[in-house]
Amino acid sequence: MSDHSHGERLSAIDASFLQLESDCAHMHVAWSAILAPSGDAPRPCVDALRDRVSARLGWVPRCRQRLLSAPLGLDEPRWVDDPDFDVANHVVAIGDPQEAISPARFAAIRDTLLSTPLARTRPLWQIALIPRLSDGRAAVVGRVHHAMADGAAALQIAMLMLDGDGASDAPPAPWQAAPAPSTLQRALDPLVHGAEKTSRAVRDVARACEHPRSSALGVLRDVGRMAQALAEDLLPSAPRSPLNGPLGPRRTLVQHRVSLEQLSEITRGTPSTRNDAGLAAVAGALRALALENGVAAEPLKALVPVNVRRADEYGSLGNRVSMTSVWLPLQVSTAGARLEHVHEQTARFKRSTRSEGTQGVMSGLSLLPSPLRAPVLRAVAPGRFNLTISSVPGPRSALFVQGAALEEIYPVIPMAPDQKLSIGMLAYNGQLQFGLYSDPDALPQATRLAELIDDELRALLRARRQTTPLPVLAPATAGPVGTYANRSAVLSGAGRGGHA
Repeated sequence: MSDHSHGERLSAIDASFLQLESDCAHMHVAWSAILAPSGDAPRPCVDALRDRVSARLGWVPRCRQRLLSAPLGLDEPRWVDDPDFDVANHVVAIGDPQEAISPARFAAIRDTLLSTPLARTRPLWQIALIPRLSDGRAAVVGRVHHAMADGAAALQIAMLMLDGDGASDAPPAPWQAAPAPSTLQRALDPLVHGAEKTSRAVRDVARACEHPRSSALGVLRDVGRMAQALAEDLLPSAPRSPLNGPLGPRRTLVQHRVSLEQLSEITRGTPSTRNDAGLAAVAGALRALALENGVAAEPLKALVPVNVRRADEYGSLGNRVSMTSVWLPLQVSTAGARLEHVHEQTARFKRSTRSEGTQGVMSGLSLLPSPLRAPVLRAVAPGRFNLTISSVPGPRSALFVQGAALEEIYPVIPMAPDQKLSIGMLAYNGQLQFGLYSDPDALPQATRLAELIDDELRALLRARRQTTPLPVLAPATAGPVGTYANRSAVLSGAGRGGHA
């Protein structure tokens, strides 16, 4: 049986990630995970992993769909079933199961994968297993195109391989690809879609005429929200920075973890959140890096995606994001003051309607004809932000892959075409896990950021301890996941992730 989403058209926001992609701007969301096999239990292997993923593809039917472009690019592509789908093309092993891969070799394998675009002729995802590391653990690198999923939704694809303690799978359900639209259907599709949009516009006007007062108030409210988002987030240009400029095709990921207990100690008794502390740590690290390189420590404008998924949407793919901006206070000389500066901005954003306003502006992309959207995006996007920092909602409980504990998982956030650095933050297993993703040729200094983040957190702890004596905390614990039925809740986190 084929899924009802066969033939579904990409949204304008999803399609924009296809249009922004180039040989030097890879638009895949990714993760790098470290697994710890248990005792004498069988180690994760690619054949068993393929069987497990195959049994679960019904959870995420889009994983068996590829893109079908509209004739002459006059409309958004559609997702259609791939008649040649083979799970072996998407779940792969790198390295012999008996070969112990050194940390340097693993980093090279991971960075090569992250530097390679996903082939658009197939479904836009891949999971690569590195069976054995030199310390006895294993690793997985997963990639999903941003047109298919945002950071929160990408974890749904990660769940194809992840499980809770003791769960089992049913055999794969029969599946047959539905036929692709005919040449005539494809040729007529842009005309039909245009007629549908015109019809919706007419219905909206008719409803507005029936209730003119409430409609006018609603329009004024939406215009006000969009004006605020434009004025505070989208239109102000980012300052000139070494973090911006032309990119090459290579990527590197620095994996770094800090204790959530440490972040809680920093923020306890203050209005700041652990996420604020993470942003402040990044600000302090970038300040130190600028000073090390003889660059003025000027404020930097960070794009911070905002996850706007409702609780009932956590099983869906696609992009359900808005965004805000946070000015990282590199010009502020003390760690405690930097944290206060970050918190003031994030608190003000949470009290505002800028998220809804930005959503409205982004939805306006759909009003542009598809062929005009890419030139507009490429003309407007550069220079608006210095870097991207995304807080991805992490699993709330301990997870496993074929009995091997998932110990670490680092998010990889795509870089905009003119940004040399992006940073993902994900809370899991008592740690805030940073994925520091950069172009190693354009920004080789980025490898210093992990050490500088630790320096900033130590400075924040010193500042906190000088103001208030703090209790000693018990170590955090995490329990197993119950069943696959609650996989969306497991991944959704305690609240809306991806926000400031």
